[in-house]
Amino acid sequence: MTVDTNGAGTGSQQSGWQATRRSVLSSIGAAAGIGLFSGTGQAQAGAGLAGVGAAYLVTTGAGQSNGNGNGTEYLVLDGSGGVAFSTDGTADEAFQYAFDNVPDSGGAVMASADSFRFGGPATMGDNTALIGQQGTRFVVSQTGTAEDPAPSESQSNPLPAGHDLIRVRGDNTAITDIEFDADGTQLNNQAIQADQCDGVYIARNRTVSGFQMALSFTRCTGVTVEHNEVVDPNWYGITSRAAPTGSARDLRQSSDVVVAGNRVVGVKFNNIAPYNVANFAVIGNVAVDGGHSLIACSPAQHGTIVGNVCRDLTEFAPDPGGEAGIEIEYKETHLRDEVAGTPEARSSDITITGNQVDNCPVGILARTVPADADNTDARTAKRPYSFTITGNTVSDASAAGIRLRSGDAGVVATNTVRNAGTAIDIDETYTAGIEQGLNVTR
Repeated sequence: MTVDTNGAGTGSQQSGWQATRRSVLSSIGAAAGIGLFSGTGQAQAGAGLAGVGAAYLVTTGAGQSNGNGNGTEYLVLDGSGGVAFSTDGTADEAFQYAFDNVPDSGGAVMASADSFRFGGPATMGDNTALIGQQGTRFVVSQTGTAEDPAPSESQSNPLPAGHDLIRVRGDNTAITDIEFDADGTQLNNQAIQADQCDGVYIARNRTVSGFQMALSFTRCTGVTVEHNEVVDPNWYGITSRAAPTGSARDLRQSSDVVVAGNRVVGVKFNNIAPYNVANFAVIGNVAVDGGHSLIACSPAQHGTIVGNVCRDLTEFAPDPGGEAGIEIEYKETHLRDEVAGTPEARSSDITITGNQVDNCPVGILARTVPADADNTDARTAKRPYSFTITGNTVSDASAAGIRLRSGDAGVVATNTVRNAGTAIDIDETYTAGIEQGLNVTR
């Protein structure tokens, strides 16, 4: 690898690459909304994005064969348009250099419209924006194989395992406009994984071809995940869990979370899973083709699930009572020691309204799932409470339109249920204080 603080790195000596650099710099400046570089690839005096600070561009050297498997050299250009860093390794080295050199005051790392093959994760710190453009693609390398404890019928252990692509470990960060490609890897990886951060913005990205968890956040405050497309991850789509499961990050509490306007399809477990989350909103998402409940809070407090479309659930290893389009749950295996036995262990103060749920065994479900299936007392002592289920439309629910297997102080009103095995199924043994009214069944 080469570090050149004077902008005279090896790649800048290639006349063919000079033309590529000019087009890339001008196009990415336009895509990012800044006039950082002129059409000749030279820095413009005084140009920049207000509030961003330093800016780096990670790109590729045209036709530079280096034996890394894709015939591409990775380059980091600084604000003057010079080559600050180059590598014949993998793309994570280049992005890590850029992230490490963003000053404390903040800056942007921009990725050109190229494919970048990563050999491991790159980690972002404080006050950093990672910006792609149309055509930016980050690709995982397989690191080995691993045993999936719950393979689907179409999977055969061992499964290909990979690595995270982008890890966020700082406050006030943003990741936008990138396609993340797992390249068939199914375990031990995420496209984006944020941990212990305050202020995370993840928007307009796309994930394809695997990942155990596609977009995940743990121990975070102030998270917005919006307008992303998540296609065919293995376990979870957008979640507050972390891979590998059982790690120090997994199932840690987050708060002040917005998940809005995303499309999540083709998931083994939950499409959208705000587990151990407080003060949250899940709004206007499309969740299709899942194996467990398409949107599941398990547990969560003080939140809204509003205006989502949930469709086509095919159950995979269902919990008692079946799986649903939308679920409020207490599940003992989703709790760490610091949460168990506290108010944060139960789901409460959740509003579910204005959602469209089609072709799911159960439309909307509230339940308690203890670790010991024979512990029926838990369905009374640890049930979800203070929830509101109103104004939803549920169609073609083969088992039940709305099912409460456990719950306390809930309202089920003004819902429309069409073509359900049972319209509204409330287990009176394990529920209390459930108000019903003005529900319409067809």
